[in-house]
Amino acid sequence: MKKVIAIIFILFAKTLSHADCLYVYGTERWSYLNSHKIIIYRGSSAVAVLEIPYCNIYSSSGIRFLGDDVCNWGKIIVDDEVCDVREVESL
Repeated sequence: MKKVIAIIFILFAKTLSHADCLYVYGTERWSYLNSHKIIIYRGSSAVAVLEIPYCNIYSSSGIRFLGDDVCNWGKIIVDDEVCDVREVESL
């Protein structure tokens, strides 16, 4: 019984740890919400809002991702500056 509970706990914890991430490979564009939030698009569909509180974002900013996914407290590049993503909110 203890093994079953341990397995359920591990699966539940693993699900929670990936709940705040977004697979960004193939995202084609983004749009400006305010100086600290952007919307990420895949095709014509909005997929997430990213909050980047410690970097200023402008409508003309260059945004690059460091990998195939971005998670809460992950990193992205805004205008050649590495910035923290505080929140990833899937839409």
